[in-house]
Amino acid sequence: MSTEPTAPSGTREHRAHSHVAAPLELREVVKHYPGAARPAVDHLSLEVPAGEICVLVGPSGCGKTTAMRMVNRMIDITDGDILIGGNSIRHRKPADLRREIGYVIQQIGLFPHKTIGENIATVPHLLGWNKQRTRQRVEELLEIIGLPGDFRDRYPTQLSGGQRQRVGVARALAADPPLMLMDEPFGAIDPINRERLQNEFLRLQAEIRKTIVFVTHDIDEAIKMGDRIAILQVGGHLAQYATPSEILLHPADEFVEDFVGADRALKRLALMRVRDIPREALGSANGGPELKPDTRLRDALSDLLQHGATHGNVVNDEGTAVGSLSVETLAHVAAGETR
Repeated sequence: MSTEPTAPSGTREHRAHSHVAAPLELREVVKHYPGAARPAVDHLSLEVPAGEICVLVGPSGCGKTTAMRMVNRMIDITDGDILIGGNSIRHRKPADLRREIGYVIQQIGLFPHKTIGENIATVPHLLGWNKQRTRQRVEELLEIIGLPGDFRDRYPTQLSGGQRQRVGVARALAADPPLMLMDEPFGAIDPINRERLQNEFLRLQAEIRKTIVFVTHDIDEAIKMGDRIAILQVGGHLAQYATPSEILLHPADEFVEDFVGADRALKRLALMRVRDIPREALGSANGGPELKPDTRLRDALSDLLQHGATHGNVVNDEGTAVGSLSVETLAHVAAGETR
């Protein structure tokens, strides 16, 4: 998915008529298991705008997975309500609801006795799509996730872990759902492939713009993947719900501050790239390491420190120096200050 292939005829038409992402709202949602001393999720309220990624993150036992599974009624709500596109899930049959919500899990869960094409076609088959429409959708999704068309006839055991994870995402997208749930989807992948899959998915999301609820225990992954982050405390209490930048700059309380970590200024630099620095904040180009436009500011700082330099030349896409970025400027950016 590092390069975007040209869509075949029929693919563009399908994308033009794709389902619009739906906003999601949790209203005072409670889950209290019989016999438990306290709720697993306690009056959780939040709104996810259409087309955004909301990451649920927090320590073990905070109710993040429970909250996500209530969205598609894998777990029933004790009290409160959940609305998708303004409609309550309480009025939907669980089986019908789940067919309209994409679901990606850590273990991937591909059927080993079915081909990749058959795995991707699972939900379209349940919805009664005809063979031609189903085959076209499978081919389109293989193209989108960056796998060759002949992978359609392979079996899961013939693919790497990263490739199987991509197929899992494709299966969740098969019926073009307005909402996707992702339960630690990259948690079982090694660090190198995990970062690559995260980057691939963010590029894919930039194209498909689905509403996504993403569960992770990793605050760094939450900051990277989320448009908004919901930090939960044990007992399903919402500690803070905000953009990554807002959480890093203004943690709501000591719990959030400790959970985010003492290096939150460096985490903030990881959110921005060299191209995000205003031209007026740059000095005159006068040597030092070259800093390319797409370089994350955290990596730019690391490069400067590694070279023992106090500044580096910012170059444009053509490689021409357009200014100088200093360690001092990076420090102000990390602190949320503008210059």
